[in-house]
Amino acid sequence: MPFNVDVWVEDRDDGRFTVYIDRKLITKRGAQGMQLLLNQTVTGWQRLDDSVVRRTLRAVTG
Repeated sequence: MPFNVDVWVEDRDDGRFTVYIDRKLITKRGAQGMQLLLNQTVTGWQRLDDSVVRRTLRAVTG
């Protein structure tokens, strides 16, 4: 994983994204379940502007 993190999300300019999860955190069955869940809910997602994301990250991470 990049920068020694456990979860990494790559947000691409074409509107698609990829979620990477460290293998030690999830089983193959769990990853398949997460993929199914994310694919079923993707139509309700929206991109947030940078300022909202930064405020949220500060609130969560301190």
